[in-house]
Amino acid sequence: MPDGYDPWVIMWRGSMPELQDSSVGWDSFYRGYIRSYLERDVRDLINVRDKRRFYRFLVVAASRTGQLFNASSVANKGEVDATMVKGWLSVLEASGIVRMLRPFWSNLGKRLTKTPKLYFMDTGLACHLTRWNSPEVLRRGAMAGHMSETFVVSEVLKSHMNGDGDAEDVYFYRDGRKCEIDLVIQGGRVIHPIEFKSSSNPTREAMASFGALGGLSDYEVGEGAVICQAERPHLIAENVKSVPVWAI
Repeated sequence: MPDGYDPWVIMWRGSMPELQDSSVGWDSFYRGYIRSYLERDVRDLINVRDKRRFYRFLVVAASRTGQLFNASSVANKGEVDATMVKGWLSVLEASGIVRMLRPFWSNLGKRLTKTPKLYFMDTGLACHLTRWNSPEVLRRGAMAGHMSETFVVSEVLKSHMNGDGDAEDVYFYRDGRKCEIDLVIQGGRVIHPIEFKSSSNPTREAMASFGALGGLSDYEVGEGAVICQAERPHLIAENVKSVPVWAI
């Protein structure tokens, strides 16, 4: 693990290039970012005339990061209609601000119709919008789990795309028995399961849900991973390794 690495500090500060300079103020940077990019450029794309309503929508959306997306719920809290919410989210996704992660189903039609999960691609922005104003407050707060999941998903997506992968091949898994896997990455007919755990020494129990993929006759289950707080990578089972969160 790199010296001084604290995932909560990294998560809270965000991944914007300018913020890698510690002299740049977190709050002032994101206030300027929201004002110059989200409120001007993105609002122009979707012709939003009510600045306050659009900002409220951003806050509500950020409060839902790492969760199943419900357009009606966001619309009610944001005081807009569900159709408008879907339109605004599609522009945020096209702009790289958020990612809508689809559930993995062997039936391609179901992947398109089942409920997706919403993730902000920069946790610093999500923290700023939801007013978690320090790493320690975030660590102890009600959104700690959703924000840490968002951080891991966004970092995996970035690594996958930087390696010439397609973000459309990254899913989550949830079946009718409510068996869940945090991420499934598809490579042709091979699928790779990924789970997140806060433990520094995950056991085989952490990969228990991977067995649900064995029933998908059209696919082969490839190497899996458990992303955790371990200091260094190590094998958990024959085809599953632990991956430290700092190494994503």
